[in-house]
Amino acid sequence: MSKRLANYDFDNLLLVGHSNGGDISSWLGNENKPYIKSLITLDHRRVPLPRDTDLKVLSIRASDFPADKGVLPSESAQGNICVVKIPDSRHNDISDYGPDWLKDKINLLVRGYLLEQSCLALKKA
Repeated sequence: MSKRLANYDFDNLLLVGHSNGGDISSWLGNENKPYIKSLITLDHRRVPLPRDTDLKVLSIRASDFPADKGVLPSESAQGNICVVKIPDSRHNDISDYGPDWLKDKINLLVRGYLLEQSCLALKKA
């Protein structure tokens, strides 16, 4: 792909995934691949977020189903991980078919994350 997309920086990837896609992204992040620099998960539930790395992580959470035990770090152990729960949101609505208010909120959070807003600012957004 690097030949087809010559202007793309394949050494500095941001992975984004919803549900199982977020689990796969987290799994790759846990493998300490040097080309993965950042990760955004959208309500993944099975694979623990990477903790022993310089990888920056945003995990956007729906409010209808919890993640499995150990997937999300405790408040005190979050470090480079920002976990933002969206009240009144549903896992299955985190898609192109979800309500506009939820898509707008997710876009706001992703945009703020890309602009390197603090986790506290993202939680207040």
